[in-house]
Amino acid sequence: MQLETPVMPFVRQLSRVGLRPDDRLVQRIVEHGAAARTALLELATQTEALHSEYPADLGPLHALRLLGEMPDTSIIAPLLAVLPVPVYGEEDVPAQLYVKEILQIIGRVGEPAVPVLWAYADDETHSAAARTVAINTLTYVATYAPTVREAVLAEARRRLSLDLTVPLTTGVVALLAELGDSTSYQAVMAAYRAGRIDTDQAPAAAARQLLLGGGQTELTCVNHTFAERYAHHGPHPPTPTATT
Repeated sequence: MQLETPVMPFVRQLSRVGLRPDDRLVQRIVEHGAAARTALLELATQTEALHSEYPADLGPLHALRLLGEMPDTSIIAPLLAVLPVPVYGEEDVPAQLYVKEILQIIGRVGEPAVPVLWAYADDETHSAAARTVAINTLTYVATYAPTVREAVLAEARRRLSLDLTVPLTTGVVALLAELGDSTSYQAVMAAYRAGRIDTDQAPAAAARQLLLGGGQTELTCVNHTFAERYAHHGPHPPTPTATT
């Protein structure tokens, strides 16, 4: 049972504030440091609430975004554990935003996340899908912390040469492609020809385009601050219905 801490009443307000928490509430949460991170992680991993009634449905998203302002390796495994999060159509905006941003938030941990994510990918107690997601997350880490980009790419190239399962090899190829690693082009295409890639998850044409075209531009969203996430991604107020 989670013990009540001074920050928890403020974190619970995130499920009542609506489209965006105000700056005062954000500051009161963040100033509690590690205790705030623990409380935010508890709310952020209550993903069933994403499908509840407004405004409670936005609570986990607000908490997730705030975790991006106080990154730490301790958030990585708990956040990966909630995936996959179901999205029930275009109207399911809180879940859509959550799924779009969760790997970005982990990516903001930066360099310390690299060994943790590779270790997670190597841990056979996790599902193949979860291990693949851990590999995919490294694309955001390498974008947020460009000093680790070459080391991440080198390790991905090494793993591509290994006899991994198809899901893991597919994850490695997706990482190389999204980071636009043209150096890996021949090795990646050889992996496709050998049937080592799940082409439903990573079509060869898409990988080819990314490898030769500079990678996935949307990765830079990892650099968005808490405020920028609301400005760029929403949620936005509903559009008024025109009357006649």
